[in-house]
Amino acid sequence: MNKPTRLLTTKLLAFNLLLLSAPAAYCGMINPVSGAISDIGVIVTAPARFDRDSLYPVAGVVGVGLVLYSLDGQIRNLTSKNQTKGLNDISKQAEKLGNGGYDLAIAGAGALAGYAFSDQKLTDTSILAAESFLAANAVGTAAKFVAGRSRPYAGEGKDMFHFFNFKTARTSFPSGHTVSAFSVASVYAYSYDSLAVKATAYGLAGMVALQRVYADKHWASDVFFGAALGTVTGRLVTAKARRGGENKLTLLPVYAPGYAGATAMLKF
Repeated sequence: MNKPTRLLTTKLLAFNLLLLSAPAAYCGMINPVSGAISDIGVIVTAPARFDRDSLYPVAGVVGVGLVLYSLDGQIRNLTSKNQTKGLNDISKQAEKLGNGGYDLAIAGAGALAGYAFSDQKLTDTSILAAESFLAANAVGTAAKFVAGRSRPYAGEGKDMFHFFNFKTARTSFPSGHTVSAFSVASVYAYSYDSLAVKATAYGLAGMVALQRVYADKHWASDVFFGAALGTVTGRLVTAKARRGGENKLTLLPVYAPGYAGATAMLKF
């Protein structure tokens, strides 16, 4: 089985796992697709709602990001000089943790496990992780095409931006793998008080971020802002669920002989 086929198979498996977990999710009034649609609007319009208290952490994130941006070239050079066979092997495995198919498979498996063992919290958290993944990646992908930043391996330098560009070599900012990893990890970390869960979730997501720089796929500032976007989205989605936020729009998959699509239900 070649790589594209394996990737497609993984994504189909992940999607089917989520569909299988749908009965439990809908009973809990959680729908990852309709929830993500609502979350995207919240994320995009967030700057308009900043108050004085929120400006400090935002300024901190932007400040750290700018420092990393100024050091992107040096960090890349340092990383390229410290490559080993052992780290190369670890890098190949870490990359999978940021792959969308794997992330959705993890969320789907978690939802199924919660359903099988009557653990509603695990089911709900896993569906929220899928919602966070969808919302964060929608925003992150749009940002990639708008920014059009050249990847390190393109050889154009860290300051080259080709706005509204769709070429793979010019979609460096932010790191999609890092967005995916942190959007899922932050939901589990924020939902459970266990230090082990938090350390495992953020530890694995951190490995993805480091791998993207190590593999010369992204600049350090790309992964930092990707981690920030994924984390903020995960916390936003989880906080909304804790407040009892309910989506009025519900999307359900519909299958029939010769037909596949979706139906929408709107509550008034």
